[in-house]
Amino acid sequence: MTWLTWRQFRAQAFTALAVLAAATAYFVITGLPMHRTYATDLSACGHNDCSDVLNQFLHSYNDPLNLAQLLVIVAPGLIGIFWGAPLIGRELESGTHQLAWNQSVTRTRWLAVKLTGVGAAAIAAAALLGYLLTWWAGPLDQITGNRFAAQTFATRDVVPLAYAAFAFTLGTTAGLLLRRTIPAMALTLAVFIGIQILVPAAIRPNLLPATTIAFPVNHATASQVGGIYTSGGGAAIYLAGLPVPQGAWILSTTPMEDSSGQVVAASDHLNCFPALQGPGPSKGTRPDVGQITACLTAYGLHESVTYQPASHYWRLQWYETGIFAVLAGALSGFCFWWIRRRQN
Repeated sequence: MTWLTWRQFRAQAFTALAVLAAATAYFVITGLPMHRTYATDLSACGHNDCSDVLNQFLHSYNDPLNLAQLLVIVAPGLIGIFWGAPLIGRELESGTHQLAWNQSVTRTRWLAVKLTGVGAAAIAAAALLGYLLTWWAGPLDQITGNRFAAQTFATRDVVPLAYAAFAFTLGTTAGLLLRRTIPAMALTLAVFIGIQILVPAAIRPNLLPATTIAFPVNHATASQVGGIYTSGGGAAIYLAGLPVPQGAWILSTTPMEDSSGQVVAASDHLNCFPALQGPGPSKGTRPDVGQITACLTAYGLHESVTYQPASHYWRLQWYETGIFAVLAGALSGFCFWWIRRRQN
């Protein structure tokens, strides 16, 4: 049974090995010089402000980074589509499963060999890609300081392994239920895309309790922000760049509110926004943050920021990995239950 599974899977395996070899060569060949350049740039600027040098470094690798992240994100989906969906669906569609079952091979063993062999290959491929990208993008992640970005989080460390296992078992389950390869591939693709949209938007932010800080609108806060702006034609006022802890994942920022929690508009305090009373500032000028904030201080306003601390990164990684590992296990268990109870 193992030999038969290999014979059926070898074309996909050789294709995957070629892709992994090419990816490994690319990451190593470009990554080693990039790490050396990063260390050299940091040494060259010394104790001076390195922001310009590092921003230029980040800009030069921005496009390769986006392409590499795209590869690691779509890899689990491709595994589910081209490895998972045909694994059972193609056999049921062509009827070749009957030959195996009539050769003293039980349904349970037939499915177990396929799931174990191909599933292990899927997880190993995702693990290698995730490790390579995590190492390669290390200097770039240090510069951005945001490991919680949707594409960054889903392509680093251990999460890609869980996504690969889930996508593979999802495709296998779709093929088992639909008994047709192409519809199973389409369903796998649709569900995987939906998961990639749903998880960072609604699930990941709520896996751990978030922290909320209310910043009073006063001189001390104004001295730490980068500016002030309005939205909705002045219906809401915001301070730009509030001093949240370094590396935190900002989930939401409320506009300025009064002590009762009501959003205040710029029109409520026109005396603090002279530009709204006259023809406006000349081109290239910026509002005086300190002056406006000093004026608003008397009204007891505050602005709140909700975020996940940087220390939650690994807990979120393991929580999300655990969720999709459990889902993969549940789908596998369902496949065994389904194939044993079906008479045909």
